[in-house]
Amino acid sequence: MSSLKTILALLEGAELKNCPAPENIEVDKVLPLTSKNAKFISFVSSKAFVNDAKASEAAAILASSELAELIPGKVLIVVPQVELALSKVLLHFSPQKQPDGKIATNAVIHPTAKIGENTTIGNFVTIGEGSVIGKNSIIGDGVKIEHNVTIGDDARIGMNCAFYHGTKIGDRFTVFANSTFGGDGFGFVFANGKHNKLPQVGRVIIGDDVEVGANCTVDRGAITDTTIGNGCKFDNMVHIAHNCNVGNHVIIAGQSGLAGSVTLGNYVIIGGACAISDHLTLVEGTIIAGGTSLRTSPKTKDVYIGWDLGLNFPDFQKYRVNIKNIVVLNKWIKRIKEVEKKLGIDLPDPN
Repeated sequence: MSSLKTILALLEGAELKNCPAPENIEVDKVLPLTSKNAKFISFVSSKAFVNDAKASEAAAILASSELAELIPGKVLIVVPQVELALSKVLLHFSPQKQPDGKIATNAVIHPTAKIGENTTIGNFVTIGEGSVIGKNSIIGDGVKIEHNVTIGDDARIGMNCAFYHGTKIGDRFTVFANSTFGGDGFGFVFANGKHNKLPQVGRVIIGDDVEVGANCTVDRGAITDTTIGNGCKFDNMVHIAHNCNVGNHVIIAGQSGLAGSVTLGNYVIIGGACAISDHLTLVEGTIIAGGTSLRTSPKTKDVYIGWDLGLNFPDFQKYRVNIKNIVVLNKWIKRIKEVEKKLGIDLPDPN
């Protein structure tokens, strides 16, 4: 249990409304507005949920100053950014696991590897020669780290992840289970009737504050490095091929992939199930809508959507309308021909 006074102290710039004694109101969890429990705190993030907020049994509601004006009489915690405040409250009630410095007895750590202060090493972890793990990190069970790998401070490495030699990762890195970093890129040359492997001798370099989902792959560069900038967030099942250069604060949703040597500018957003062809460049702030297949580099910052069309969103909408018009036109042509036949009109086909 925590009092609203305690919750308020967590949130910078927060203002409490309609509650003269916050120390007397206690909450124990965060729940949706429509829940039935007098001890919970909730939130309203858009006008679509204002009616739910008015009828809510929540002990207090997080709201922006704009939405707070539409919810009179309720106990409100008015904050600059609702979702950011929500994340802090969620962490308060559901704190994340913290490192304790314990190293499992069945972990295999090379004598030359360096493990930072207070870092936890799980069961059956292997850490190779010359590798360095920063302080206050958690290395989950079954993680495999080859030689000369560097992982910064405050890392959270999910179970069974693999880090191939030479991979270098910054501070506050988070990755979920079964992801792989620094495996060989997909490079072959066809000769003498077979596909001959091209050695992949680059590395994977990842910046600070990066989060990667489960079952993702980031391939090492063929000759130069594959790089991922600071603050990037990748969903589950994302693939980054060899020699890609991903800028800062890029978001890539699940089941999307970059082919080799793609360059993404800062703040690019790629929706789910997208395929970005090799050697393309997306300028800063470009947005690729879910399900899009891209084979040409967009010339300007915009929202792009479609299947190998390279169209921005307005042009894609026009394209859809034109397709519909063509279908309708074909139906009319068929009807006109039927009428001509009934009237005995025999005109040459314009084609």
